[in-house]
Amino acid sequence: MTHTVSIVLNIAADKADSFERAFEENEVPIWRDLHQKGTLLRASLSPLEISTVDAGGAKQYLVLAQFKDASGHHAHDSDPRFERWNEMAEA
Repeated sequence: MTHTVSIVLNIAADKADSFERAFEENEVPIWRDLHQKGTLLRASLSPLEISTVDAGGAKQYLVLAQFKDASGHHAHDSDPRFERWNEMAEA
């Protein structure tokens, strides 16, 4: 059985472009590596245009990652590149 993770990110609208660039530079290489290893089956970052929650001036994104199994999720989250990216994104 696969392991699917989905989260909704709320990014300040005036920071959305820089967030997208940073996501491409920092997260996508991790996805590529895990995909090559067969751990990550598919992943995407998608802007949300319709939501039941008022975004309050934020741009919303859906991050979806489907792993072969739960160990892939743990491999992703323990990757030092992700730990650095996560700290940057939180700021």
